[in-house]
Amino acid sequence: MKSMKILSISLVLLLGISMMAYASGNQPSAASGPVTTFTVWSNDAHNKAEFDDLVAKFNAGVGAQKGIKVEYTVYGADWQTAMALAVETDRMPDMMKTFNNYDTYVDAGKFLAWNEIPGTEQILKNQQPYHRNQSSLFNGVPYSVIMYGWFSGLHYSKALLQRAGYSTPPKTWAEFEEAAIKISKLDPGKIYGYAMPLVWTPDFTTWLGEYMATSSIGHMFWNYTEGKFQFVDFTPYYEMLSRIRDAGAMFPGMETLSDDQQRAQFAAGNIGFIGGAGWNVGVLYEQFPFNPLDGWDYTPLPVQNLNNTFAVPVSAGASYVVNAKVKADKDKLAKMGEVINLFCGDETQMVMFTNGKHVPLRPDIAAKAQPAKQFQYSNYGKSAPRQVTIPSGPISRLTVEGADRAAIIGQILTGQIPISGIRAALTDLDRRYNAAFDQAVQRGQIKRADYIDPTFETRLRAR
Repeated sequence: MKSMKILSISLVLLLGISMMAYASGNQPSAASGPVTTFTVWSNDAHNKAEFDDLVAKFNAGVGAQKGIKVEYTVYGADWQTAMALAVETDRMPDMMKTFNNYDTYVDAGKFLAWNEIPGTEQILKNQQPYHRNQSSLFNGVPYSVIMYGWFSGLHYSKALLQRAGYSTPPKTWAEFEEAAIKISKLDPGKIYGYAMPLVWTPDFTTWLGEYMATSSIGHMFWNYTEGKFQFVDFTPYYEMLSRIRDAGAMFPGMETLSDDQQRAQFAAGNIGFIGGAGWNVGVLYEQFPFNPLDGWDYTPLPVQNLNNTFAVPVSAGASYVVNAKVKADKDKLAKMGEVINLFCGDETQMVMFTNGKHVPLRPDIAAKAQPAKQFQYSNYGKSAPRQVTIPSGPISRLTVEGADRAAIIGQILTGQIPISGIRAALTDLDRRYNAAFDQAVQRGQIKRADYIDPTFETRLRAR
C-alpha cells in the first residue's frame, strides 16, 4: 500500500468503514513484532509531494524502529462536509486536519486534548505563543497547535513602479495613493494602480478591507479589548481607497473581479499593486508567471503614519486534531506523539517554508531553515516578528439586521456610498453589529468572554 494516496470522497464514504477497520488496527510484522498503523487525513493537495517524502522517510526510519506506520490520505472534494459526516458517523481517522466549526465536536468529546498525549510537550511549548481561544485552545486546554498563517503584504510590479518614477515601493498610505494614481496615468484605460477583487466576498472584503489596515488602526473590526465593533475607525482607509477609485486608478469591474483574474492582470503588467499573501508567491511563479525582465516583489503594507504603526494581523487556524478513541488504546496513545511530531514538528515546518508551501508563524523556523526557493517567500518569512495571530471573533456568528458588513463595504468600495457618506455608514454598521452581538449573548447563543482578549491589541503594539 502506498504511504500516501488521493481518494475521492464518494469512495471513502462507501468503503470507509472496512478500510479504517483495517488501517487503524495493530498489524503483525514478522520482522519486528506488532506494527501500529495510524490513519491521518487532510485536504492539502498542494504539499502532497513534501508529505509523500516525509511520511515515507518516517515509515522507513523512526516508524520502523518504534513499530509505527502512517497511512496519509489527501482528499480533493468537499472536505468540510465530508469531515463533519465522518465525525458524526464515527468514521474518523486517528488524526485529521481541522475543518469549519470543528469546535462543536470538541464540546461533544470527539477529540483528544493534546496535553493527554505523551510526547507532545515540546511542540505545545514551541507553539504556545500562537494558541487561539476557540481555535486551538478550549477552556485553557490545547486540542491542536497553530503553525502557519496568512501573511498579508503588498505585491508590486518593479517595472511599473520604475516607469512611474519611483525607486522604492511606498511606505505610507499617502505614498501608496500617489504611486497608484501615477501608475494609472502611464497608459490610461490599460494600466491601473490597484485592484480590489470582490468576487469572493466576504473573505476578500475582510482581508483587503480589515487585515490590510489594522497595522495602522491598532485593532480589527472587532476590538478584543473593548469587546465591541469599531468599523468607524477604518474610515480614513476607505476614504483613501475611494480616492484611488475616483481618480481612475482602480482596476475596473471589481464586483466581478476574482483573485485569479487580478493576479493574471498583475503578471501581465496591467496593475501596479495588488494585495498579497504568502500563497500568492507560488502562484505568481507557476500559474501566472511574470515576465522575467519586469519582475515583482513583496513589500510590507503601507501605513497611515510611520510614527504610529502596529503589527499585521495573521489569520491562522488550528492544524490537526486527534480522535478521542485513541485514548482507549494504550499502544496508540503511547505512540501518537510520534505521529504528531511528524506532521507538526520543526523539521516539517522548515521543509514547508523552504519549498514555498507555508509561512511559519515562528521566526526561528524561517531563520534556521534552508532559504526559500522563491526569494519573495523568504521576505514573507522575515516579516514574521511583526505578525500577530488573530483570536476567534464573533462576526461570522451574528445575524445582523439590515445590510451586513460585506454589503456595506462593497457599496463603499464601488462608490455606491460616496466618500462623504463613509463615516456615517460605518457608524451605523457599528450600531447594528453591536446590537446583534448583545442579542446573541442575551439569548445564550455565544459567550461574551470567548471574544474578549486584551492581549491581542497589546501584542499589536509590541515592538
